[in-house]
Amino acid sequence: MFKQAMISLSCTMLLCQLSFAERCPSVSDIKSNNLKGWKAYDSDDGTLLSASRETQFKKIVEEFALAEWTSNKKQAGSIHCYYRDQTGSSLEAYFAKDNFHPIISAKNFWYEVSGYMHCAAGMERCEFGNPLKSRARLALTSKKMQKKV
Repeated sequence: MFKQAMISLSCTMLLCQLSFAERCPSVSDIKSNNLKGWKAYDSDDGTLLSASRETQFKKIVEEFALAEWTSNKKQAGSIHCYYRDQTGSSLEAYFAKDNFHPIISAKNFWYEVSGYMHCAAGMERCEFGNPLKSRARLALTSKKMQKKV
């Protein structure tokens, strides 16, 4: 009985890791202002974009270019999402969200560049998670599993 519960818990933890993965906002999310906590920053000086500059960015964004994790520590850092315009030029701004880490799996698309982790394998493959939210959900799942045993 205990062995079955442990197998069940392990499978649940793996599914939680996969189901709570996040990705950079899609171009359609950006254009429709469906950003759920993402903030736009200037890539040169790291300051928040002005309202007019953010509006301009949203008009010209055409495709995802790169995700970057800005912490080289084992703890959560910021995810920066970079995009291109219709000519393929990188835009001088990015969207960011804090307290995330890249999800490293068997099919790893993240690689290190100058102390930062990058992923340019396509938005759907550049997944990241929030360790605080994941731990809270896993703890709740674990308690539910213990009640069943």
